[in-house]
Amino acid sequence: MALDKLAACVKSLKQQRISVSRGMVGEDSFIFEVMGFMLTGPQILKLCEYGQLNAEGIRAFAKSVEGDPLARKVVPQKTFYF
Repeated sequence: MALDKLAACVKSLKQQRISVSRGMVGEDSFIFEVMGFMLTGPQILKLCEYGQLNAEGIRAFAKSVEGDPLARKVVPQKTFYF
């Protein structure tokens, strides 16, 4: 995986004001939280390759893998103030 291409894709997401976390090292690639969904580096690169690296494309991809036990939506942790 070309890290410079992945960095350009993440920069593109941020320029579109799409929420994206800092990359985490996964088992075999980087993992990012994008719009509340966990995406791997290769998935982000594929979305970019197909011209779908935008909010609509990410939602469509997430919907296409819905129900796959390996792909699940990230549930944000709530912060409680006392």
